[in-house]
Amino acid sequence: MKRFLLLLLLSLLFGISIPLASFAEGNRSITILYTGFVKGTIAPYALCPCGVNSSGGLARRAHMIESIRKAKQSVLLLDCGAVFDSQSGENAELHLKAMERMGYDALNLGSPELHFGKEFLERTHSHVSFPYIASNLLYGGSRLPWTREYIIKEVGGIKVAILGILDPDDLKNIPNQGDAKGFEVIPPEAALDRLLPEVRGKADLVILLSQLDEVKNRALVEAARGIDVVVSSGRSSILYKEPPENTVVILHTGSEGMTMGLVTITLDDKRALSVSEKRDVPLNRSVPDNEEILGLVERYKKEQAIKKEKMEKEKAQKELMGGLKLSPGEFMERYRKEEQSKKEKAKHGEK
Repeated sequence: MKRFLLLLLLSLLFGISIPLASFAEGNRSITILYTGFVKGTIAPYALCPCGVNSSGGLARRAHMIESIRKAKQSVLLLDCGAVFDSQSGENAELHLKAMERMGYDALNLGSPELHFGKEFLERTHSHVSFPYIASNLLYGGSRLPWTREYIIKEVGGIKVAILGILDPDDLKNIPNQGDAKGFEVIPPEAALDRLLPEVRGKADLVILLSQLDEVKNRALVEAARGIDVVVSSGRSSILYKEPPENTVVILHTGSEGMTMGLVTITLDDKRALSVSEKRDVPLNRSVPDNEEILGLVERYKKEQAIKKEKMEKEKAQKELMGGLKLSPGEFMERYRKEEQSKKEKAKHGEK
């Protein structure tokens, strides 16, 4: 009380502006920005064919992150996984480059991140400064040396433990099972039972990045005590009612990178958690692009267009060479069929 009166008197005498929150000794706050289930989306996602109501995109996200960091002092930026699509390693590398420039603090490895195999992840990890979190992922029975079971990061005076889990059922959904060979996902409960006692002794706040759906997440936090916040890109239900006695904050990301999530958490001197802000951050047309990230995206698009054109030329050339091996009658028959096919497609398109 005496300290409070002394600070107040000094502020009146010298015109010092001191936020009232600073008098709440022991209270520490952190803002968590979170994304997940982007699935390779780099440009704004069009909600209608006209494209007017587009939302998301890497360049808009980067601008919004920068704006929030300027407005808030203690920001933690996390992705709970499913960043990659299953088609293009080049797309995956673009996302990692963009996330590096945005200043992500951690990426949880989801099953889409395994689409291109161990070597791809090992190589790309050396190009980014943020860790790959994998609390329940093994390879050949051992933990991968370039992944982390958890990290401890101090933000805003709060020591935060960040863990990350995959759903064991998701391994079978990897398109090329050859890429999944060697990976093993142990039950999340088993991994957390081992890790949580260790991290609780080191951290003030425990965050779990999850690929599980809502039902599995809620069962997990009941079974594995010690988690404060779950950030999940798994399916959620708007019909689920939060039990009043529940003390674990469970958050869900949007999809296709259309929004970001934001939550501000305060810990008091007894380490009791309270949420002062929780919302989706829209990334609509009112959000300008970050020029650096936009440049990355545009270069990628241009490179892909050149690559596609080259492939089409090679295909046409191959078909032409194949045509030269035909007899005149065979060539004309093939030509007739191709022209007929084009007409049928055009007719179908008119309908």
